[in-house]
Amino acid sequence: MKKKVANKLDEMQEQKMLKIERNGCWLAFWGLLAVLFIQIIIYGYGEESLRYMAGEWIVFMCLALYMVIDCLRNGVWDRRLSPTPTVNACASVIAGAVMAVVNFASSYRNYHKLAGAAATGIVFGIMVFVLCFAGLTWCTFLYKKRVNRLEQEGVDEDE
Repeated sequence: MKKKVANKLDEMQEQKMLKIERNGCWLAFWGLLAVLFIQIIIYGYGEESLRYMAGEWIVFMCLALYMVIDCLRNGVWDRRLSPTPTVNACASVIAGAVMAVVNFASSYRNYHKLAGAAATGIVFGIMVFVLCFAGLTWCTFLYKKRVNRLEQEGVDEDE
C-alpha cells in the first residue's frame, strides 16, 4: 500500500504550483492542436498521415475530454466566457474559420486547384461550425443542469 506523502508547500507555493500546472496543461493542449494542424497541412489526410498523427491525436483527445468532463462534473464553465448562445456561436465561427483555412491549405497542397481548395475549406468550415455549435450548446445544457443540481444540494444542506 502506498503511503500518502504530506504536502510540503505553503499556501503561496501551492498557488504558484497550481498556476504552473495550469499553464503547462494549456501549453500541452494548444501545442498538440498546433502540431495536428501542421501535420494535416504537411501530410494531408492519407492513411500514412493518420499513422503519423495518431499519438498526438490520442493525447489531445484524452486531454480535451478530461477537461470537458471534469469541468461539467464540477459545474465550472470558464473564467472569462459565459455559457450563452452568442459566445457559443462566436467560438464556433472561430473553430470553423480555422478548420476552413487548414483544409484549404491541405487541399491546395495536394491538388493545386484554387477553386477546389476553396470549396473544400468552405464545406469543412461550415461542418465544423455546425458540429462545434451543437456540441457547445449541448455542453451548455449539461452545465446549467449540473449547476442547478449543485445549488439544490447546497440549499438542501443549509436546511
